[in-house]
Amino acid sequence: MPHIPTDSDVYEVFAQSGHGTALNHVGSIVSPRPDAAWHLAKETYGRRDDLVKLWVVRRTDMIVSSADDRGLLAAKTRMPYRQPGFPTARRRDRSASPPAVAAPREGRDSGLTERRDDAREPGLTDLWLALADDLFVLGNRLGEHIVDYIDLEEALAVGSIGQEALAHAGTILVLCGFDQPAADARFFDRAQAQWQVSRVVERLTDWPSLVAGGLVIAAAVAVLAEQTAEAAQTAGAEQTAGAEPGAAWLPAITAIRDEQLVHLDHWRRWARALAAWPETRTEFARAYAEVTERAGDMFGARPQSPAQGVPAGAAPAGPALAVTLHERLAALVGENGGPGSRLPDGPGTRTWGVGGSALADSLSRGRTVRDEYAPGVFS
Repeated sequence: MPHIPTDSDVYEVFAQSGHGTALNHVGSIVSPRPDAAWHLAKETYGRRDDLVKLWVVRRTDMIVSSADDRGLLAAKTRMPYRQPGFPTARRRDRSASPPAVAAPREGRDSGLTERRDDAREPGLTDLWLALADDLFVLGNRLGEHIVDYIDLEEALAVGSIGQEALAHAGTILVLCGFDQPAADARFFDRAQAQWQVSRVVERLTDWPSLVAGGLVIAAAVAVLAEQTAEAAQTAGAEQTAGAEPGAAWLPAITAIRDEQLVHLDHWRRWARALAAWPETRTEFARAYAEVTERAGDMFGARPQSPAQGVPAGAAPAGPALAVTLHERLAALVGENGGPGSRLPDGPGTRTWGVGGSALADSLSRGRTVRDEYAPGVFS
């Protein structure tokens, strides 16, 4: 993780030598005082060249990456969907293979077979699959709002969050043992009655509700990622993708958590703005109240039958886990600076077949794209 260096007398020097050049890091110096550090930097790095700017920063005031952050910084492997040619390659790969259906795993509903209304308390993997569905719908809904802003930076932020929501949903399925055709089948071939999204999804029909829903979903993903990281650190290294979370999950889960926390900061900023503007204050307060009231089912707690118990090898799950996750969610959702949350005091139950027009429109759009584009169009 990024860290703060401890060399209090070391200063990093950044210089710009011309109006058309960038401000670059040129070296380091050691000095007992900040003012002396600047003058020493000028004498050291500006004796032979005219400088336009000279910045001197104490090393302990900087947050820098470490060797463990390479995976988080590697955009080409962490976010392949942003690389040139990725859509073409995905279309070509999909058109060359027949649709695949993920085989149901023992003790868990794949989402492609008939649903099972069993009483088994969901484990961490079940909760991730549920949140993957929520992220998929959120990403699709955000795609409709990319062009709603005059401010280019805001439009780019909406697009980036939408892309990463979809990418995180796909990454979660890979961790849970789905290959790419099976992931496509799970997202695009299930009828709405076979989805078990949070009731929050039903309300993702306008921008104020998307801000509230995005905030809640980002907070839930961050909370579950933190819980999963704790479980993975104590699990055996022999656990791999497809099992309950083990050491193999840590890099991807850590990246998802960090990126969703960035998303959460964006949602909070938008929430504060909507709550402050007289034109949107009332509408957003109503949307935020309705969304948070529906968010009690985010972790899908279900009563456990004493006769069934938890499958062998599953991470500890039960009412205590659901309550813990719900309490962490309430803490994050409450730190928004906007209207008050109506999140229920305890976790609720996810219901089959909800999602309303938000889910129906997302499924319809995806299926239309898959059906209408002829093989080879993108090759």
